[in-house]
Amino acid sequence: MTRSLMKRRLARAAVTACCAAGLAITQAVPAHAKTVKVRFDYAHLWKTPEFKTTATGRITFKVETCNRAGQKMTVLLRRTSGFNHDIATRTIKCSAGQTATFQNVARATYEFELGKLDDGKHFQGLASYTFTG
Repeated sequence: MTRSLMKRRLARAAVTACCAAGLAITQAVPAHAKTVKVRFDYAHLWKTPEFKTTATGRITFKVETCNRAGQKMTVLLRRTSGFNHDIATRTIKCSAGQTATFQNVARATYEFELGKLDDGKHFQGLASYTFTG
């Protein structure tokens, strides 16, 4: 085997090893979406249990059922790790299929706070929230 042939084979082997290592690193910690279902029941405010995200991404809150279909409700996303910090609020209808989506949310611990715009009415139903967990 000549020296130039040996150099080419070593170069190919080195490139292959680098590509394989890069692929292994990028696939080492895959981000998986996690969905949590909750039952809400409130006359003024209600908070979900805290949840921890494992990567920056999207968090979505979705109403499954509601006893006040069509009535407006607020969905506040609050960061609870470190200093408590309100990320954003969305106003949606308390109807099946309505969603509040929050984009580019950093890795941290969060909770949702549900509120309502109509005083004197009791809201109850089922919801789910999805995040990278």
